[in-house]
Amino acid sequence: MTDQPHTPPEDQDDDFLAAEYALGLTEGEMLARIQQRIVTDIGFAARVAGWNERLVAMTDDIVPVSPRKRAKKALMARLFPKVYVPLMQRLWVWKGITFAAIALLAYIAMPLLRPPAPDAVAPLYATQMSGESTLQVLAVADTTRGDLALRRVAGGAPEGRVLQLWALLPDQAPISLGVLPEDDVTRVALPADLLAQIDVLTLAISEEPQGGAPDGVPTGSILAVGEVSAL
Repeated sequence: MTDQPHTPPEDQDDDFLAAEYALGLTEGEMLARIQQRIVTDIGFAARVAGWNERLVAMTDDIVPVSPRKRAKKALMARLFPKVYVPLMQRLWVWKGITFAAIALLAYIAMPLLRPPAPDAVAPLYATQMSGESTLQVLAVADTTRGDLALRRVAGGAPEGRVLQLWALLPDQAPISLGVLPEDDVTRVALPADLLAQIDVLTLAISEEPQGGAPDGVPTGSILAVGEVSAL
């Protein structure tokens, strides 16, 4: 009997790392390692590019802010300084770019040439929590790791209050997932019973007194809500 192909666990880890990086959830030493890997690993760079495309719709509600012309001009000059490059060196650079582009296209095309594997990578779930307040939070749930990564994009708790995260399931009382730290990026463990119903899960954030809701139920205003959906 021939063994059936399966998706290696490291592919699932790479997929989640790419999704975290695309959402801006990566920090510190891991951020530097991933940025270096994007430069040297064409396959991983393609994963990051794919997640950027899948997640771009989550920013549709964020109002863009145009920089002042002076700031934009200074930034462009800093990022792209005019440097003289000899002709032969430019030819080698373009040759290298051509080879890299061909390699990337070949990597992207390979899944179209192969029959689909029976075991797909476990899906990620995400939501953009928002409401009538200025608070906006992106959340990504990984069913393989069993946790929730959150990034606060805008807003925060009122003075003297804290933000508390809640899980909402149909016909059930809100389940507290704890008080969120002041950091913009954090992780929260998801209990097994919530993971089993993640396709009908809604996340909400309320403002509560210091230490969190005293009776385990929301007492303050609901600042942001978002329905979790598969990516």
